[in-house]
Amino acid sequence: MPQFGAIIGAVASVGGTLASIKAGKLQRQQQNLATRQSQRQAVREAQIRRAQTQAAGQALGVGSSSGVAGGVSSLGSQLGGALGFSSQMSGLSSQISMNQSRSAFAGLGADLFQMSGGFNAFRKPAQSPDLLEGL
Repeated sequence: MPQFGAIIGAVASVGGTLASIKAGKLQRQQQNLATRQSQRQAVREAQIRRAQTQAAGQALGVGSSSGVAGGVSSLGSQLGGALGFSSQMSGLSSQISMNQSRSAFAGLGADLFQMSGGFNAFRKPAQSPDLLEGL
């Protein structure tokens, strides 16, 4: 009967590990979608600000001035920085998620090793003294 419990424990451990790995994969997909949505929103906002800046410059009669051109360039630079930061954060989140999956997989290996006897399985069995020796 103790072997039955070990088998149930092994199956539960494998199931939990596989569920954890799948959850990590889904979490990475979710993070990638959120990152892309955030980047698209940042591009939209930058386009709107650029158009507003150019329209304001035209309305004031300074549409082709260096001040307006500098402001528009600054908006592009800010967008680049925001997109770079967003990509870095997404990459870090992905690495964290992958390491969590690896950790779950390693835990499964440790559980299976322990259930198979662990390091005790490698020890030589103790030899019992031969009581009949010398008779």
